[in-house]
Amino acid sequence: MAQSQGTAIGWAMGTGAAEALGRAASNRTLLDRIAAVFFLAIFLFVAAYTWVRPDYNWDMVAYIASALENRTETPEQLHAETWKAVSEGAREAQLYNLQYGNPYNRHQWENPADFESQLSMFRVKLGYIEALRVLEPITGITRAAILLSVLPALGFALICLFWLGRENALQGAIILAPALIVADVFHMTTAVTPDMLLALVSMGALYLLARKHDIAACLLLFLSVFVRPDNIILIFALLLTAIAFGWRLLPIALTFVASFAACLLISKLGGHPGWWAHFYFSCVEIQNSMTNFHPDFSLVAFIKGYARGAAVALLDNDWPPLFLAILAGWALLWRAGRAGTGRENALMFALAIGTLGKFASFPLPDDRFYFVFLAGMAMLLVVMWKPRFDIAPGKA
Repeated sequence: MAQSQGTAIGWAMGTGAAEALGRAASNRTLLDRIAAVFFLAIFLFVAAYTWVRPDYNWDMVAYIASALENRTETPEQLHAETWKAVSEGAREAQLYNLQYGNPYNRHQWENPADFESQLSMFRVKLGYIEALRVLEPITGITRAAILLSVLPALGFALICLFWLGRENALQGAIILAPALIVADVFHMTTAVTPDMLLALVSMGALYLLARKHDIAACLLLFLSVFVRPDNIILIFALLLTAIAFGWRLLPIALTFVASFAACLLISKLGGHPGWWAHFYFSCVEIQNSMTNFHPDFSLVAFIKGYARGAAVALLDNDWPPLFLAILAGWALLWRAGRAGTGRENALMFALAIGTLGKFASFPLPDDRFYFVFLAGMAMLLVVMWKPRFDIAPGKA
């Protein structure tokens, strides 16, 4: 401090503004509020951006088509109704990319029957499709899809802030926000898929589990498989955790059984092609038509799919290093004696094995498929840590 006397920095530190800033920096309540406003402002911005300039992508088109299937009779009619709805909102460049951006898109644009065959992998998100249909009379089908990204994103942000507030860790929002951005929350919101709705339901369930409200959490977990059936991985990870950590087993065991049965029923009713055909399509070689596509199992293709998934995840995505960074943070907190409650550590374990299980069950490399796990781990890490930025912790 003595070295700064007589310098421009020393003069600045002695001004009234600097003293006021110092007082503000020692006020925990003020910094808590600033952190909360900062966190919420980020989500409000991305929600507004999504509403004004959503990302019209192939998955969005397929989900809209799945929602329109119950009122069309032929592939040609479904194709026409879908592209009419998409064309009303998409910008010219987006529409061109959707129709001609690559050979696969062009084939789907030019072949209604093959376009319809793709929907077997999308209509299994039954809860999401039904939500689109419920909102359609109010907003129109494309705006319904956008709304189902915007509202869940805001709800997700509110759950995070509520959780941080209950744990006296609101300043941790300053650390949680960039972690969620790296985990791909922005692209998930703008991309208009079921991912943010799943994140909302799953984060609510994790909060309830952290507070030991197991039955309410299990109800949300059961609902989550209707948004994305692959969330059965999270439920299975929680079941293993309940066994390992001595939780009350019956609620999560019943939830897993009911969810697994629901997944099988949804897949059958939705005409899902099966795990191997879907694996081959997504991880080995994309198919222009899924009609009667039942490839023989191939060990070479199986290995190729995992190798591709690992390579693309490491080269083009952020979830592997983020996963390792969170695990390292958890280990450091443990060494410092700040690893949180037994329930929080059990949930960290569940989410860690769930992340690995998600890749092991279906090696898709994209960040969004691991967001539920990494967002939950980041939240738990911040809750355990409870970072403080006020210089005088004793003052409120």
